[in-house]
Amino acid sequence: MNFDLKTSLILLLIAFCFSCNSEPIELSNHDWKVTDLTGSAATKKDLSKLSLIFKEDKKIGGFAGCNNYRGGATYNEEQIKFSTLYSDNSSCEYNELEQRFLSNLESSKQYTYHAGNLILQDENGNILIELEQI
Repeated sequence: MNFDLKTSLILLLIAFCFSCNSEPIELSNHDWKVTDLTGSAATKKDLSKLSLIFKEDKKIGGFAGCNNYRGGATYNEEQIKFSTLYSDNSSCEYNELEQRFLSNLESSKQYTYHAGNLILQDENGNILIELEQI
């Protein structure tokens, strides 16, 4: 191999390694607000009302648009699984947004953290929810 090809391959490998890694984060005891929700046409203002709170003992909760919700989550450095989520039964103008948010949470299987943002993805790596640490 000539020098230019070796250098190019090394640089490509380094770039690939950096793009795959997300910053480590301990999820417990952190609060997040939603900045983007796949499948929703909600405004940024409406999305910012939605929250996800990681509590101790792998419990979660937050506000889903109309109601508070709660549940559990198991996770490691890359994978996450939310248990069945429970919410109050109040109805409001944000019912569709709430259902989309809770559905996307339950569909999340992996996550990455980068520059203060938590990104929840499905099993194929498709982004479902983007959140910003509060």
